[in-house]
Amino acid sequence: MPTPVTPQRAAQLFDLVNARICCPASAAAPCIPFDYPDDGCWGRAHEMCRLMINDGADPAKVWITGNLTAATQNNPGCHVNWGWHVAPTLQVTTPTGVETWVIDPSLFPGPVPQTTWFGSQGDPNAVLTPSSAAIFYYWGSITDPTYAQTNQVLATYRNALRLRSATAAGPPPYATCMTSEPGVQWRDMIGSNQTHTWFTWGWGADWKVLWTIMPLTPCPGGAQLTWDVRVERSGPTDCTYWITVTNLTGDPVKFEGRYDVLAW
Repeated sequence: MPTPVTPQRAAQLFDLVNARICCPASAAAPCIPFDYPDDGCWGRAHEMCRLMINDGADPAKVWITGNLTAATQNNPGCHVNWGWHVAPTLQVTTPTGVETWVIDPSLFPGPVPQTTWFGSQGDPNAVLTPSSAAIFYYWGSITDPTYAQTNQVLATYRNALRLRSATAAGPPPYATCMTSEPGVQWRDMIGSNQTHTWFTWGWGADWKVLWTIMPLTPCPGGAQLTWDVRVERSGPTDCTYWITVTNLTGDPVKFEGRYDVLAW
């Protein structure tokens, strides 16, 4: 059995691999295309295992086969269908004993118990098969000790992510797949190195309103957006806010305009 780790260590290892997430429109090597969940999981899993092993961890893998359907914000159809899927696992010490947890940034924002990972894929009759981290492709027990095949798979799906991001739908995530949340006024996309202004009207002139522009498209490495807020007294009791957003990057960015009414 692999050496167990604490939940804190599992979270650290998740963050280690998730830090390699691609900027979707550019998707430059050596990033991992987690935001293209449609395919390529065996390449992602092998690269994640390599990163964790280099950090002193002892991961394994779990393979699931079945009629799988997983919800996602990173496909314009809001779900992906798989015949099989694979992700790295860790043995994690919990208050109830040692459990198998899965590291899968294509589905979750952190490490999750294997039962949760299994349940997210929509087939209660699916079959789980564990393997060592050395198995690159389960059918045929194919290994990839030099990571040459891994790099080919990652390159293929980095390119698929770039192509999808160049369509009219733009880069992930996709607003139609996202639930409406309190405090979100609007969602939109801004092109590379562009500046645009949005306005929102009907706000009480005596309200104290704080506006925040939050990128939704992940792209680690530097600031993506900046903004400024101007206000128009559009009536005796109401006002209009004019919010100008600037994209600081060479990639299109999805974002949402958030507000908080601090006082009425």
